[in-house]
Formats: sequence, C-alpha cells, structure tokens
Amino acid sequence: MWRKLVLVSVMAVTAKMGIAKETITVGLVAHGEAQEAIAAWQPILDDLAKATGANVKAVAAKSYAEILNGLKSGDIQVARLGNKVALEAVESAQCDVFGQLVLKGGVDTYSSVLISRKDSGLNTLEQVLQQKGRYRYGSGDTKSTSGFLIPQYYAFLKNNVVMEQHFKNVRYGNHQDNFLLVARGDVDVAANNTDDLAKFAKKFPAEFKNIKVIWQSDAFNFDPLVMRKNMPAELRKSVAQFFLTYAGNKQYPDSAAKLLAADNLAGFKTMSNRELKRIAEVELFYAQFRTMLDSSLSLADKQKQEKAYYRRHELLIALLGGPR
Repeated sequence: MWRKLVLVSVMAVTAKMGIAKETITVGLVAHGEAQEAIAAWQPILDDLAKATGANVKAVAAKSYAEILNGLKSGDIQVARLGNKVALEAVESAQCDVFGQLVLKGGVDTYSSVLISRKDSGLNTLEQVLQQKGRYRYGSGDTKSTSGFLIPQYYAFLKNNVVMEQHFKNVRYGNHQDNFLLVARGDVDVAANNTDDLAKFAKKFPAEFKNIKVIWQSDAFNFDPLVMRKNMPAELRKSVAQFFLTYAGNKQYPDSAAKLLAADNLAGFKTMSNRELKRIAEVELFYAQFRTMLDSSLSLADKQKQEKAYYRRHELLIALLGGPR
C-alpha cells in the first residue's frame, strides 16, 4: 500500500510539473529591420513548434556576429546564415549545415552586385577602380558573403585594390542600409545581392528607379541553414525533416503562402558542410591577396601569415569532409 501511494504521489507531481519542453531558438540575419525578419518567419516557426513539440522562438539581428555568437554560446540552436558565416559556424560553433533556402521559381543561387545611382556617371567597375580616393563606398558586414567577401575578393583584391585604401571613405551596413545609402546619394557605390535587390524593388519602388548595377559576380549557393551538434538526436532529426519537407507538405496546406511571405521562398533543400568548400577556397585566396597587398607588413610577416592561412584552410577542408 505504501509503495502504491508513493507511486501515485510521484505520478501526480510529474503530471503537475509536466515534462519540460525543449526550446529551439532560431537565429535570423536581418537584411532589413530585425522585427520585420521575425514577423515574416513567425508563421513558419509556429509550424516548426507544432512539428517538433518544442518551444520555438526567433531572434534577429543586422549583425552576423551576433547570430554567430549566439550559436557559439548555445543561446541559438538553429540559424539561417550566409555562406561565409555558416563556414565560421561549422569551424567554431559546433554546427553542421543541414539545409539551404530555395527561392521562388526553384532558384537556389544568387550573386553579389555593386550598385550605384543612375545619375552617378558610373557604369562599370573599371571606372571605380581607375579613380582612387574619389568615391564613397558602402560595404556589407565583414561576415557577409555577398556584401563583403565576394566583392572584396573578386571586384577589388583580384584587381590589386584594397578597399579601405582606395575609397574616399567606407561605411558598413546591411543590404537595406546600403541600398538606401546609394539611393539617397550618401555613398557612390555599395555592395548588395541579386535576391535583396528584387525585394527592395517592391519595398522601395521610388528609390529602386534610381539604382543600377555596375558589376555582378558569378553565382553562389543561396543561404544555408545550420544546427548545433549538441541538440538531442531526435530533435535534430525532427527539425531537419520539418524544413526539408515543409514545402508541399499536406500537413501544412498553406506552407507555400507562408514561404513566399517569409522571404520569397519556394522551400528548402538538403545541403551539407561539404558544399561550403568553395567559400573556404575564396576565403584563402582573399586572405592571401590581402596580405600580399598590405604594404605595412614585412616579407617575414607576410610569410608567417600565409602559413597560418594554409593551416586554417587545411583544418577547414577536413571539417568539411576532406578534399574529395
């Protein structure tokens, strides 16, 4: 009888307390305003909560570093990132890439661009490169793939130009900030990308009429989704399955509308760490060119840094699954 009473008592306490739900915090890098990003993704995240049985909340920031730091500390478990910062998350935040955003129409790549006002007199990258000290530049966040890494390497360093030494001044912001700086004439040239420009055309139609693209990069994989490795295995599986099957899932008949409203998305597809190798290569080349063109460094210092870059690259390639 005593044992039965103890068992009933334990069951009663358990029922009263309930089984603690897991909490999933999803990190979003806001290319516009942070609250807009959360509001746009909230319907999808509500469905994620239903699918996993977890408490799901979102945090958004204009800074890639804030989201990366959240992943490192464990305050954020899942995040939508750019390729460059996704590579850092795999390297230093115990994360794996598990998916990738796919845009409306099945588009899964995008390009970095440089933009200027239509009345600026600038029509080509060559014009910008030929006039040192004349133009004001709007750069993306230093952890941004399309706003920083791609234009830094392909547009500037490969043409023997160090951004900070070439422009009259440099301002840093997210893609919306830079778009508006150009539209208002506060900078002459700025980095952006093809996906966000399409969004700004709808959000800021009057300003968009004054904008032109003067340079465009090759295409790169669109934004990855990452997840921390220390999440419970079943929860990791459930989160991945939710995203990768969300589009067209009969359980969520309005998923198409929610995806379109979130980020002009068609859905998500599988992506792995291995697919970040191209970005790892660009990071190595970027670092090498940057060091080579740095006149403040001695030859010995340049050689020392180059060895460090190669060591990091080798470690990255190993993390991404090896050279093959």
